[in-house]
Amino acid sequence: MLLKNLILVPLIIITILTRKHFFALGFFWLFYLFFSFLIAFFIMPFIIRFAFRFNILDMPASRKVHSTPTPKIGGIAVACGFIPSILLTGAQSPELAAIITAALLIFISGALDDMFDLSAKIRFLIQFVAVFIVVWFGVHLNIMDAGTYIGKAINIFLTFLWIIGITNAFNFLDGINGEASGLAVIIGITLAVFAFNSGDTLGGGVIVIAIGAICGFLPYNLKRNADIFLGDGGSGFLGFFLSAMSIHIEWGERPGITNLLMPVIVFSICIYDMCMITVTRIYTGKVKTVWEWLSYTGKDHIHHRLSNIFNRDKLTAVVFIYAICASNAIFPALFAIYKGTSGWFVIAAFSQAILIYGIVTLLLFRSEYSRIDL
Repeated sequence: MLLKNLILVPLIIITILTRKHFFALGFFWLFYLFFSFLIAFFIMPFIIRFAFRFNILDMPASRKVHSTPTPKIGGIAVACGFIPSILLTGAQSPELAAIITAALLIFISGALDDMFDLSAKIRFLIQFVAVFIVVWFGVHLNIMDAGTYIGKAINIFLTFLWIIGITNAFNFLDGINGEASGLAVIIGITLAVFAFNSGDTLGGGVIVIAIGAICGFLPYNLKRNADIFLGDGGSGFLGFFLSAMSIHIEWGERPGITNLLMPVIVFSICIYDMCMITVTRIYTGKVKTVWEWLSYTGKDHIHHRLSNIFNRDKLTAVVFIYAICASNAIFPALFAIYKGTSGWFVIAAFSQAILIYGIVTLLLFRSEYSRIDL
């Protein structure tokens, strides 16, 4: 670790000193990507040692896929890479400031849950407050006509449903090494492409900062025996931040089919997994209330089923999940780059996603190797 730090410290200093050159060349986003990556990567060994020192570990259990005690506060390193980079960007718009503040609130509550096991009701209440903050500052969906009271109320209701749903979906997907963080990188890149191509350089830069911080975490997590997990703090932060940013950036004309379908396509892997486990758990009687749904931990997620299909090879399962997410991100990314594309392109993207998940569903539920004990 000492050798790694001796190498990283000069790199961080050099990156800061050469900041103006990045900006002069128009690569400001590359500076923030490097800086947030280096900070998160640099601090990770200290976070791991801290977790072992104070026993903040995810212990092996029958419903978990790891076999050794593993630190579960990797989200702290992601936040440590994110926050200094955000401070370097200078002034933020009120909407971005609200999103960042609310996302950090989710991170703090998740980190406290990792350490002290907060109740599902408290976590849900904090999520509600965080969404209220971003809505108060004008960040909400614009699917219905906001000129009417009913239309505005529906938009706000859908905003709460969207952000809270995706936040918890990321929490659910943090069940196999590199899954939630890798998906966050793929989704983040897609959102950044939309932001930059719509002229929102500030929003795109903030997303790139998050991507860099996540990439600083991935080398310690994306391996057969992970050194550290994201934990509820990290997964909650990523889910909330990305879902809120997906509302903030421009997808197309508002209201319209693009604004409705594009975010759904980009986050479809999260939506699919959440819908699948919700239906199966209700059908089998494992979940009867919202609180049970939030706190229930079972081995019935897409990563558990795929791991069984691939002979319990977790890395193969997570790469397969990356491929699903990346495939569904191709059409939206092309739509953002080629702005003259017509509405049929959006329909084609949505149809492709439906086809992909139809095939995945057949694979998961028809294969004898995907059957699991709920």
